[in-house]
Amino acid sequence: MDFVRIETGWMSVIPPILAIALALITKEVYSSLFIGLFSGILIYSFSSGGTIFSAAALTFGMMSAKIADNSYMIIFLALLWAVVILVSKSGGSYAYGRWAESKLKTKRSATLAHLCSVSLFS
Repeated sequence: MDFVRIETGWMSVIPPILAIALALITKEVYSSLFIGLFSGILIYSFSSGGTIFSAAALTFGMMSAKIADNSYMIIFLALLWAVVILVSKSGGSYAYGRWAESKLKTKRSATLAHLCSVSLFS
């Protein structure tokens, strides 16, 4: 997928403004980003002499290429999400909270535990 650089002028600011405004209004990040991406590809396609169908083909082609490039990261994040849900549903978060409540009585001990966890995972 090779793109040729074209000059669109002031219309180049429409996609990011549209995506940010829609995300703030609707609270739907993914659909707002998709609409912003599609509007940018639509502007590019019309400026270079294409049609709405070529814009749709470019949009879905670009999205599928990016998803394929990041497939390992997507799989890792899905598995990490599953482990977090499993620990939460099985009561692991509650049990850790109860343990911390019984062991960490002072502000100093809580700060020390926090510093140790930060240094371990950094």
